[in-house]
Amino acid sequence: MRKLLLFKSHQTFTSILAILSWRLLGRPLFNSWILPAALRIIILKSWRSKIGRGLILRKRVRIHFPWNLEIGDDCWIGEEVWFINHEKIKIGSNVCISQRSIICSGGHDYRSESLEYAHKPIEIKDGAWICLDAKVLPGVTIGECSVVSAGEVVRKSIPDLSMLVGGLIRPIDAPK
Repeated sequence: MRKLLLFKSHQTFTSILAILSWRLLGRPLFNSWILPAALRIIILKSWRSKIGRGLILRKRVRIHFPWNLEIGDDCWIGEEVWFINHEKIKIGSNVCISQRSIICSGGHDYRSESLEYAHKPIEIKDGAWICLDAKVLPGVTIGECSVVSAGEVVRKSIPDLSMLVGGLIRPIDAPK
């Protein structure tokens, strides 16, 4: 039987202040439809995101904790991408994350009666493409120049130069 009353969040006073400042100030500004992408990137950097040059950041991107997000150079983040980043999400350079994808480094231990946290970091390596509406789950590494096909759920790491399609991982040629 579950005993969710026993659940503990393990938040420190400092982390609570950071979360509150992001939710009350940063996120509303970041989500403003008026602001151009360049200003939204400045907002993310001011909340300690590490962002390289040349990021194209489309509208309606959701980010739980900007301080747990690292994005390399020349990346493209599509509309309605959602970063649920309780642990670090590290994105290499020349990565495309397409519309409505979810990158989630947070989870819970189903064996725990109080559903304790089971967060794990995610890494998406250089040249990877996360296609439309894909889901990347905690602890996963997406290999260099690999592709996650539309609608796929990534439960285990994908090697370099591979494609997840139809639930199966297969090798692919390098981009030309």
